[in-house]
Amino acid sequence: MMPAARSDIPLYALLSDARRVQLSAAGIQPQSLKPVVTSPATEDLPVGMIVIDFQAPGAEALLEAYALRRPDCAMLLIGRDLPTESVRTLFRFAASDLLNLDAGPADVIAACERLSQALQTSNQSNDAGKGARCWALRGAVGGAGVTTLATELAFAALRVRPSWRVCVVDLNLTDGMSASYLDAEKKLDVSILGSAPERIDASLLNAYAFEHAKGIFLLAAPRNPNAEQMAKPEGVLRLLDVACTMFDHVIVDVPRHRAPWTDTVLAAVDEVVVVSELTVPSLHAAGELCRETDVLRQGAPSRLLLNRMFAKRTHRHSFPLDKAERAIHRKVDHTVRSDWEHARMAVNLGMPVAQVKPKSALVKDVEDIAQTLLAVDEAQEARAA
Repeated sequence: MMPAARSDIPLYALLSDARRVQLSAAGIQPQSLKPVVTSPATEDLPVGMIVIDFQAPGAEALLEAYALRRPDCAMLLIGRDLPTESVRTLFRFAASDLLNLDAGPADVIAACERLSQALQTSNQSNDAGKGARCWALRGAVGGAGVTTLATELAFAALRVRPSWRVCVVDLNLTDGMSASYLDAEKKLDVSILGSAPERIDASLLNAYAFEHAKGIFLLAAPRNPNAEQMAKPEGVLRLLDVACTMFDHVIVDVPRHRAPWTDTVLAAVDEVVVVSELTVPSLHAAGELCRETDVLRQGAPSRLLLNRMFAKRTHRHSFPLDKAERAIHRKVDHTVRSDWEHARMAVNLGMPVAQVKPKSALVKDVEDIAQTLLAVDEAQEARAA
């Protein structure tokens, strides 16, 4: 039975010849979509469940056309080694999923059914096409304080928007520390990210998510030296995609070392914040990482944050911020002042710094960053509308 028959959402597809034969043999015969040659009119793009096989000519252009004109659709992509910009585009749809090239008819049917349900839920809540705001933090050097800033930024976002559901996703799958910082339970099963990413849905993530006493949620996995090899890009993307349907705001702690899914994640999120310190080696590493990330994001530049800043000094050996910017030929977007004593105390107690020291300079700086990034997101949404 074709998936569209199990819901009221019509099924349309752009398929390669081999894929069409395969699905037809299984009784799935969606209405055909035409590849985009020139910019199509909106009325030429039917709304519903859209399946695009990236082996079919014109697939990438059709995906972009739908993202611009019909983001209220459910979008299913089938392919391998997809361009990072195409993967990032998936986040703009009301519901989306990604299947590997070797997916069979049963996988397509199951994915369409999940997306149909997700799209219907989205429509019923009058929130079609709107996903969570998703920010990623990545350190330019080791020990830059990314995990502390990710959790503090989550608490700050919740203070700014008290009605929101905010989640931290720790992608340091091998040895992440966010759960230890929050005295939280590590509940995420890494194996699901590699062996069966299609099983990841809201009910599964609800079981994996730990709710902190101060209101934020955490998705973190137990330490596992083989975790990086176990997780696949499509599994990590699926995890974030489902999380963005469950929460209003998602903050991703991305490891400094490169994993197979790093580029996919950095290309897909709304904001990337590169975290560094005000030392010469850290600044050079930050400048290089920012430039690499900017190329990857194609027009959505990363932000540079300098952590553990101290008050201005008159000492002749101090390293002023403007000199740092000239050295790396890049603007520093945000700074966070050091409060080592209260940050250490908060980590030891598993609570936000604001609870230990409400007037901490660190708390104020992180909250200012949250306010700034939320304002940017809202302005972008307003322009898109």
